[in-house]
Order: sequence, then C-alpha cells, then structure tokens
Amino acid sequence: MNNPDTHIYPFRNLLQLFALASVLATLLTGCTRTEEIPLDVPEGWYTDGTLWWKSDVDTSMAFPDLETLESMSLKNLWKADPQAFSPAMEDADARKRFSMLVKTSLIELFRNHPTIVDSLFEKHVVPQMKDVRMDGNVRPEVTKFQKIGYRTLSRHFRQPFSITKLGTDVPLQYPDSLRASNIQGEVFLQIYISDTGMPIAIKKLGGVHPILDRIAILAITKMRWQPAYVIKGLKSPPVPSWARYTIRFAPPPN
Repeated sequence: MNNPDTHIYPFRNLLQLFALASVLATLLTGCTRTEEIPLDVPEGWYTDGTLWWKSDVDTSMAFPDLETLESMSLKNLWKADPQAFSPAMEDADARKRFSMLVKTSLIELFRNHPTIVDSLFEKHVVPQMKDVRMDGNVRPEVTKFQKIGYRTLSRHFRQPFSITKLGTDVPLQYPDSLRASNIQGEVFLQIYISDTGMPIAIKKLGGVHPILDRIAILAITKMRWQPAYVIKGLKSPPVPSWARYTIRFAPPPN
C-alpha cells in the first residue's frame, strides 16, 4: 500500500432511522459496452482491489470494522440479553447491560463515528435511564430508549448525508455483456468521508462482479456529502465520519 497511514432527520420509525445510514441506489440504465467504460483508478487514489484510499489518507484509521459494537473497540460494553434481567442483578450492572442493548439498537448511528457517538450517548442518554425498571423482559424499554436516544443524540450530532445523486449527478453505467448474462446484484461499500464532505477512503464490504464492483466504487469517488457535525452551542465543527452505501445493479423492468 502506498502511504499506509447529517443531517439527522426527525425520528419517525426504525426503518427510516436505518435508511439514513445506508442509501440504496438501483441502477436501471441503458446498454453500455464494457470497453467504453473507463475503469482506471482516478488520479490521487490508490487501491489493493478491496480498499481504496486517497494518497494523503492515514489508512491505519480509515478502514475500521464497524459491523458490531464489539468490533468498534468501544469502552463500556457489556453482554446482555433483553429477557434475562432479574431483581437479583446489581443495579449498576443491570444498567450497564441495559445501556448496551440500547446502543446496539442504535448501531447505524454509531457506525457514523463510534467514539464520538458513544461519548455523547454516555453523557446525554445514559443519565436518562436512572428510573428504568430492570427486571424481566426489558425489550419494551429498549425500544422506548432507542427513540429517546436517537432524539437526544440528534441534538448533539448530525449524520453525514449525500448531496449528490447517483444516476443523476453521478452517471452509472451497466455493461451490455453483463446485463445480457443476467449478472446483477448489490455492491456494499463503507465510505470514509472527510470533514469537507469528500470521500477519501472506500472499503468494499460485498460485491457482485469485479467490473460492476469497480464501476460502483469509481462512482462513489465522485460523490459528495454534507459532512457530519458535532453541535457545541453556537459552534458546529464538521468531523470526519463513515457511511454505508449500497448500489444495486439490475436490468430495467420490462
């Protein structure tokens, strides 16, 4: 490797919450020959096939594993079963485990910036849990605090969101030969976004075909985002963040 180194919208329901962090673009383009599509690595970018990064990016921190809270290496993590709480539990222990369940329900938000979101959660959400009843099945309380947590965090953190649209602002192409062979599916990407809204590192989490994967990644290098913000009084400094993006290649309906 060379040089190894949002808006939050009002909470409506769980599906809308998750949709903010993983935008789905369906490719329904006309025929294009593979040989006509430029597949060269853009100037200033480097790749090993799975990871893509700008030349000035510290790759030691650009590609974190954001699949689970545990893989994010956060502090204050406890194993918890929503149906295994009992009066015999120590109060402090029960609250830590309950907090873990709520964090897990907000994992899409944590993926935007694990350390910042976790710090804000501990500071602003955990204190609101002091009167939660910690016995029996706490799943209803987890659902309640998922909403409370989301609303609370939205007052302190803004998620990144794309300001360019795939297929419109950034053209996408679907090679004739692959389309005719019914090669279709999804390319799943994790994008590291700078504090100016530029994609500066891309990690392929899942692909469909080497050529389609590359077309999708090259399109992402041209996308632009409203960066994430931490709200501090009258100041809201932008911060680097991560976003997940799914691009679906599918032939147009008949």
